[in-house]
Amino acid sequence: MGIPYDYQTDWTRVAQLIVHDALQLAPGERVLIHADPTYFAPLTEAVRVEVNRAGAVELAVHMLHPPGLERVRSELRRRDDPGSRAMEDRAVAALFALADVYIWLPTSWAYNVWQTEEIIKTWPGRAIHFHWIMDVSMDAGLFRRLSELYDAALWMDYAALTAHQRRVSEALQDSEIEVTDSRGTRLRFELRGAHFHLGNGDASKAFIDGYARPGSARDREVELPAGAIRTVDIERTEGVLVTPPETFAGRRVGSVRLEFAGNRITRLTSEHHGAWLEAVWRSQSGDRDRFGEFNVGVNPKLAVLPGLPAIPYYGYGSGVIRVSVGDNAESGGPYRSSYHQWFFLTDATVRASGRPVVEHGRLVVP
Repeated sequence: MGIPYDYQTDWTRVAQLIVHDALQLAPGERVLIHADPTYFAPLTEAVRVEVNRAGAVELAVHMLHPPGLERVRSELRRRDDPGSRAMEDRAVAALFALADVYIWLPTSWAYNVWQTEEIIKTWPGRAIHFHWIMDVSMDAGLFRRLSELYDAALWMDYAALTAHQRRVSEALQDSEIEVTDSRGTRLRFELRGAHFHLGNGDASKAFIDGYARPGSARDREVELPAGAIRTVDIERTEGVLVTPPETFAGRRVGSVRLEFAGNRITRLTSEHHGAWLEAVWRSQSGDRDRFGEFNVGVNPKLAVLPGLPAIPYYGYGSGVIRVSVGDNAESGGPYRSSYHQWFFLTDATVRASGRPVVEHGRLVVP
């Protein structure tokens, strides 16, 4: 099917990181695993082995939705039928109600129906999202290069990462933030009493129960490779965000310019296909015009590869800025919209009440 899932590594070691180091899985805990049987099958089996070694209960391996099955689902119009979707959503929620822990192994964006993110917002358990390369339409060589990068980024001093993330969060907290870059970005906003998600790789019960914000799926679903800190508590946004070349609703539109005033997007234009971009954006419902989330990457091993756009998830690398626009429900924010998009800045400068946090894409908070 043209999907280049040919990367190999020490999957047992990776599974041990997920199960024992990140989750710190305890005997008797009930585990639900989400996997694609066509994507790193040896990792799925290695995780199952480590779950058993931890003395936990393997509740189920939930295989949603590999490419072949998704093709059949599309032919049967399962996604288009509200009754079928509601039935599936209820079934998945019932399965989660039996579980203490959820492990999401690599899948493709194309086959993700987002049931789990909605459930996790109110679910009392904890989860690992072992994200890898979600856009699998790339060539095999690039897939391997990014896989090698992500693999290397797993092996780090997580206590040091947590401490660094806290220092960066403290530098940003209760400050007037200014983001600038050479493309013309001049964006200002405030962070007052903000809750920061720490993407520090810690999915232990003690950490999650003591830290997760009510209603935030992101706080309960820890990501590996790790690295980003993020907040939805953004106020008084003004100015301009100018992005690198973007793809908008499947069409390459070049650089996008977002103008903010009164904490809303007041104008959205693009280098190419401006009428298309505006029409698509205007067709979106709800809080499409909101600055949904501000992210700063802290992982020193997730370097941006030369000549490539900021592909998730090496956007969590040190000094990378990610601005999310529109819906921010996943992170416990108040905005609801059919529109949600990430914009990455890899060479930005960020100042907090005049103090440097990032300089030209380099994180300067020690």
